[in-house]
Amino acid sequence: MLYYNKRRKKSKFIKRRLYPDKASIPWIKRSQKDCERVLRTFLWGGRGRGKVKWAEVCKPFLEGGLGIRDLKTWNKALLLKHLWCVLTEESIWAKWCHAYLLHNSNLWSAPSHGHLSWSWRQVLLLRPLAKEHLIYKCGNGEQFSLWFDPWLHGDSVHALYGHRVILDAGLSKHARVKDVIWEGEWCWPQATCDLVELQQRVRNIPISTVPDSIHWDKVGEAFSTARAFHGIRQRSSSVDWHDIVWHSKRIPKHAFSLWLALRGAHRTKDKLLAFGVVHSAECAFLCGETETLEHLFFQCPFSAMVWREVLYMCNIVRPILPWADEVLWMSTHAKGSAFHHTVRRLAFAATIYHLWIERNRRCFKNLFLP
Repeated sequence: MLYYNKRRKKSKFIKRRLYPDKASIPWIKRSQKDCERVLRTFLWGGRGRGKVKWAEVCKPFLEGGLGIRDLKTWNKALLLKHLWCVLTEESIWAKWCHAYLLHNSNLWSAPSHGHLSWSWRQVLLLRPLAKEHLIYKCGNGEQFSLWFDPWLHGDSVHALYGHRVILDAGLSKHARVKDVIWEGEWCWPQATCDLVELQQRVRNIPISTVPDSIHWDKVGEAFSTARAFHGIRQRSSSVDWHDIVWHSKRIPKHAFSLWLALRGAHRTKDKLLAFGVVHSAECAFLCGETETLEHLFFQCPFSAMVWREVLYMCNIVRPILPWADEVLWMSTHAKGSAFHHTVRRLAFAATIYHLWIERNRRCFKNLFLP
């Protein structure tokens, strides 16, 4: 019994060393979460809840985020780089993959199960995603697999007609597209209805003497990790106010405070009261109203007076608007690189920042500025 247990443990150890798939998955996810935790701690500090959801933070500036890349999507983009290298055989590693992992077979027909390494399996599992962005441009037909490469309007012949069409055509499964081209014309065997239909489907695919080529998202574009990342990430609609926050002359702490205000993320007293942190939501500027984001910027008499004076220094005389209308006015009247537009953006961000600082000073330090 003791000998049997030792032998069993040794077998498990060898299997885990050779095929560490199940043991590797939790560690990969844990590493990703650890990296994100470091980023969140740097941004928000401590172990408290973030003021903005991490998915929103990872959006680009144009879509209302901070431009931090989502690690899960970025990891997929890096794995797609490996897939691209295998398809184009641009490196020695790619040639090694063809010789030892694919055994000189086609990448699109290789199984993703069995005794495979975790990383290679993840590359194979991304084939459906890569297929949505790859463009196969047929030339002389010497490089593309006739049956398995998606050269037929984004699909492969095998995916459309199954394995039976290979037997009906009487060609090898290693056949190339050039094998059905004769004197610059498509020449499919006419043995079955499927092959006759294939002859009709390929008529609008031009034949040339240039080599076959693979493109990413657009004809003429090669693969890049950044282009792949933006192509596979989940997109959101753009926000109108990104120009008044993220411009070249911005002051970082002012821009960040303005971004939080535009996201509605400042923890005003109405939110703290709902959390049970404070017992009263009265405005810190002692106007007697409930402190909300819309009240603080700029319906409170104190903040309205400050903003009115700042606008006057910018040679602007107009009534103080509600918060949403103020943001809309700034988005409309502070766009562009003109000097007075830059001054308006800087003044808006500085006013938001210093009003919030004064509010915190009164709440937590009991200090008041006139």
